[in-house]
Amino acid sequence: MAKLETRIHELETELGYVQAHTSENVKGLQKSDRRHKELQFAIDEDKKNQARMSELAGKLQAKVKMYKRQIEDAEEIAALNLAKFRLAQQELEEVEERSRAAV
Repeated sequence: MAKLETRIHELETELGYVQAHTSENVKGLQKSDRRHKELQFAIDEDKKNQARMSELAGKLQAKVKMYKRQIEDAEEIAALNLAKFRLAQQELEEVEERSRAAV
């Protein structure tokens, strides 16, 4: 009978250790779960920010293309105007030469 009581006491002591260890493991698991949720939230926020940045980059690239097109158009217009100016200047010089020759 004493052996059984001793064995019961040993098992109760072991049960206490196992329960304490289990409690520590549960706390560790809860802490890990919280950390996992925090990291997942951070990942989701980073993905949203990355998507926003990609969208903004796309919009900026479209604006750059538009500005380049506008620059090319403006340069073309400037070249045409310069050619017209030179032609008009040449015609003016010819007219001035003819008027001097006529005098």
